[in-house]
This record gives sequence, C-alpha cells and structure tokens, in this order.
Amino acid sequence: MKAASGALISLLASRQFFSADLYLFSLIDGTSLYYCGGDQDIVWDGITWSAGGSTGPYFDRKDNKAKCHWKVGVEVDTLVFDCIPGGATVGGEPFLSAVRQGVFDGAEMTLYRAFMPTYGNTAAGTVIMFVGRVAEVDASRSLATFSVNSHLELLNQMMPRNLYQSGCVNTLFDASCTLNMASFGVNGTVASGSTASLLNSSSLSQATGYFDLGQVTFTSGANDGFSRTVQTHTHGSPSTIALISPFPSAPSPGDAFTIYPGCDKQQSTCSAKFQNLINYRGFPNIPQPATSI
Repeated sequence: MKAASGALISLLASRQFFSADLYLFSLIDGTSLYYCGGDQDIVWDGITWSAGGSTGPYFDRKDNKAKCHWKVGVEVDTLVFDCIPGGATVGGEPFLSAVRQGVFDGAEMTLYRAFMPTYGNTAAGTVIMFVGRVAEVDASRSLATFSVNSHLELLNQMMPRNLYQSGCVNTLFDASCTLNMASFGVNGTVASGSTASLLNSSSLSQATGYFDLGQVTFTSGANDGFSRTVQTHTHGSPSTIALISPFPSAPSPGDAFTIYPGCDKQQSTCSAKFQNLINYRGFPNIPQPATSI
C-alpha cells in the first residue's frame, strides 16, 4: 500500500493526467542529485528536477522504462534503469567517468512518480515507488545501467552476528570500537608531483604505515568533499599516500585534506597504535586449524 494525498487520489480517479518519474540520488559525500524522466524539467517540493535539457543525463527511455520488481516476504526488491549521460557532469567530472570512479557506489536512491493534471503542475503530490541503495552500475561507452536494491538487503548478514576469529570484529571508529574519528584526523596539504591516485605531502610526520588502510578526505580544491581509502603510507620528504582508487581529479599543490589512520584489526595494533585494548574484540589465541601432511 502506497500513501497518496486526497488530491492525488481524485486525479488518478479521473484517469486524465500526466506522469513522470523523479530520481533522487543521495551520494555518500552528502551531495543530492535530482533528475526527471519527463520531457521537461519539473519543480516539486521547491526543487527543480532536471530532465536533461541539451546536456543530459536522460532517464526513463521510451523503449526501456525503469523496471521495479517487488517480492512477497523478505527477498530483496530490485530496481533497474538506464541512463544516457549525454554531456552531463557530476562534481565537475563527466557522468560516465564519475560512474566508473565509484561516485554512485552505495548512494541512497529514491524513485518518485509525479501525477499532474497538466504537465508541470505537481500540486497533487507524488508517490514513492522505490527506495534503496545503488548496488551496481554498469557503464558502457554511451550508457549507464543502474541496479538498486531495497533496504531489505541490510538483512543479509552472516549469522551468528559475532564470529570467533583472531582479528577484531569491530570496525575502526564504530560504536563498539568507541574511538572518536575526528580526534585522529591529521590535516595536510598536497605537494607537487601528486596524481589522482598518489598524493605527496610534506606536512605529515607520522611513521611509515600509520595511515595504511585509513581514509583521506579533501577539504579544498577540485576534490573537495571526496574521500578515498589509503592503500599504503610511506614517510619521507615528501611523504607519499597511495590510494586504492583514484580521486575524480588530480589535486593541485596546496589543496588541503584530512587523513585518518587505518586498522589491520590485530591486537598489537589496537594496543600500540590506538591504546584501545579494552575494546578489542578479537580472539588471537584461537588455535590454528589442524592440517594433515
């Protein structure tokens, strides 16, 4: 059962109306993107939902409408739709480039359907058709296909919840770890010679490996607000930070960032690096499984 206003119910009963799908993406960096599958932009809830105009992107192709699959029970519902990017950009990057760099990974997505007595008149309101998280995006040379899973996906967890293993079952800075992420942040600036996947910085004094598996977030420049996971950190003059995946753009010297340390979930790391042994939830003394020779 989907909620609808009285005005919308009356409009649907008249069987004379226009409809258009509205796509809301809430990216993990806090950015919200508003797109419309209709022929023209639509203003609803004080926001202009872009139909693409002369630049794109274009959703809800006539020959391939968005496909929702609802299932009875606790099976994960899915939504699949295509997008023609055109000349659109996201965060200053071409749409398909942003897709390939993971900008939409894990984004919250809501599909609304607007019903209108005349196109553009959204006074009757909308109906929420689907809510979920972007699970996968396939990008070809001229098309992006989004697959979105409903939040029932969050129930797909291993049981029992707590596993007996040598490494800590906590995630660094989560509620069970108890450490405050902000208190471990280190501010730095980019030095010359940096690329989208390798950062140089002369403002970091920490020993080699301190930021391994951590996170770096830019606070200025072309990558402002974007975060990436650190693969390796090497102290030097300058220090180097190798990333698991590249930033959308190569940073410029002087761009500011905040970097956080990572954790390999070992007892020695928890004790020496974070002084948080009291909250360590690994079992390092579990014997190794027996093997036969």
